[in-house]
Amino acid sequence: MLRLSLTLAFVAALASTSSAMQVWDKPLETDRDPLMGSIPEDVVGVGVIQRPGNQIPLDLVFRDENDEEVPLRSLFDGVRPVLLTLHYSDCPMLCSIVLNSTVGTLKEMDLEPGTDFRLITLSINPEELASRTQDTKAKYIDMYNRDGVEDAWTFLRGTDQANRSFADSVGFGYRKVAGIDTTEYSHPATLIVLTPTGQVSLYLTGIQDDPATVRLALINASGGSIGGLMDLFFTTCFRYDETKGKYAPIARRILSIVGAVFVVTFAGLLITFRVLERRRSAEDIA
Repeated sequence: MLRLSLTLAFVAALASTSSAMQVWDKPLETDRDPLMGSIPEDVVGVGVIQRPGNQIPLDLVFRDENDEEVPLRSLFDGVRPVLLTLHYSDCPMLCSIVLNSTVGTLKEMDLEPGTDFRLITLSINPEELASRTQDTKAKYIDMYNRDGVEDAWTFLRGTDQANRSFADSVGFGYRKVAGIDTTEYSHPATLIVLTPTGQVSLYLTGIQDDPATVRLALINASGGSIGGLMDLFFTTCFRYDETKGKYAPIARRILSIVGAVFVVTFAGLLITFRVLERRRSAEDIA
């Protein structure tokens, strides 16, 4: 039990740091880091490998909170982006923190679940019962309290093989904690934004994400199918900065757009001036 507590504390400590610590180039290995010291055995291989553009296996079939079969493909309509979380209902600490934070962030956004985006939460515990998943969904649907969210947020369960195949496709590394009576998993804290066709778009920290950042991430993943004109400007001229956990301006693109606007405006003024000048000349001749 002591080892479990130390493991969870280690993962939670990582989860509370910046987004740069949330998403690693590779899962934690046995290498010793002089800053972190010895890595606990139960978190070896735990982490997130960024795989932007990777296609998730849509042919996988899971079960939802009602114990009904759900082909993964049916949750992607080619129009709405998807916000993905990987958790499990009996997690003693991190999952609740992430889901609570996610709901708090979504409640501050003007995008509507079901209309603008969907949500998927996959349990990484293949032994989780449908009744337990149902209770978890009910808790967060009630917490979100937004029209359409019950149909827009699907909680999935699957076999260990299906879970790991899905998790591997998005680079989510997790590991079962050995040597305890109950089922516990070491896992990272992250939100994954998927495109409407099931490709990985962006990774977010999952801990206290800025609502504006999550909103832009979803709009960017949609390819412009949701959002307005100003959103198009932001997704064109701003890029997600992993070190800061938010979007930052791309100076070159902004200068290009400003330059183009200046050229078009100047050309319009010049044409208007020429037209007026010709009218005056015609009036003088008449």
